[in-house]
Amino acid sequence: MTSKERVLTALAHKEADRVPLDIGGCGNTSMHRLVENALKETLHLEDHGTVIKHRESGCTVTDPSITEYFGSDTCMVHLNEAAPWKDNGDGTFTDMWGFKKRMDPQGYYYETISHPLENAETTEEIEKFEFFKFTDYMVEGISERIAQNQDKCIILDGFREPLFGIPSWLRGTANFYMDLMSDDGMADTLLDRLLEHHIAWVDYVYDRIGPNIDIFKWADDMGSQQAPLLSPQLYRDMIKPRHAAFVKHVKEKFGCKVLFHCCGAIRPLIDDLIEIGIDALNPVQISAVGMEPEGLKRDFGDRITFWGGGIDTQHILQFSDADTVRAEVKKNLLTFKKGGGYVFAQVHNIVPGVPVENVIAMYETFREYAGY
Repeated sequence: MTSKERVLTALAHKEADRVPLDIGGCGNTSMHRLVENALKETLHLEDHGTVIKHRESGCTVTDPSITEYFGSDTCMVHLNEAAPWKDNGDGTFTDMWGFKKRMDPQGYYYETISHPLENAETTEEIEKFEFFKFTDYMVEGISERIAQNQDKCIILDGFREPLFGIPSWLRGTANFYMDLMSDDGMADTLLDRLLEHHIAWVDYVYDRIGPNIDIFKWADDMGSQQAPLLSPQLYRDMIKPRHAAFVKHVKEKFGCKVLFHCCGAIRPLIDDLIEIGIDALNPVQISAVGMEPEGLKRDFGDRITFWGGGIDTQHILQFSDADTVRAEVKKNLLTFKKGGGYVFAQVHNIVPGVPVENVIAMYETFREYAGY
């Protein structure tokens, strides 16, 4: 069974020869550059260099020496931004959306420090705001990477958070949340424009790389640790119809599965995500309220694939010892893998400070208990 077949079998809610493993198949299952470098050094793996597509997070397109060592089944093909970030000469940079970025004091991540539409007061101002133009730089190298990894499950990433994250960053979080509750047309205008822009972006990419992907990954983080960031009804009124239109277009265009990344306590929204055609959910934040593996698998496991949830990265992977890591991976893996419908990954990226021995223990334990 090839890696591609293994993942597609899991997505069909069938048991393959083993649970599929995702290391860096999308930006949210990868690791920070410092973790990657430490792993290569500890395991004496060949260093092919550091490749970062999502500059803001500092996370890598995982070095093939790592993915092959542990037996990952996925291959991420990540869009570039429309152009490299503009260096403003004062320690800040501007990305393709017009967000100004600054490196955090520890030197790990870039923070957003300005919001292009935060002072907009009318729908006319939102209508006039110019989104980035699509460029061939965005798809540079993607077709070649697909051709080189035909046995892997190919995942297209790079569309970020079209209809909740991006508008929050354009308007500023407080402004956008108030827009959603208002009847002044600000939210509708921005969301409609963003949906139109992203659909055109999907078409642009498809016209250049064709239908040669297995999974389309996108995101919209809508959960806190305790609950969704908006009520289920507000989601259904304002966001869900546009999410549904986006998913429908992607599936009609690429004919592929759709992987959706949404952090936090989003149990009240999972039925809605299934209804609009989401095939797999990441990162499965098992430490958040209502996201316990047993309940998720029982209530939704035959209708959506859980992609992640292998171990909590906020507390256990980072701050526990290797024996605790092994016990948690075993418990979660045995819960999620029953009947297929599961792809193993940790909850979100592996961040700086995680002990290398814990990362190794996680993947070694997966290998021990992944078989069916």
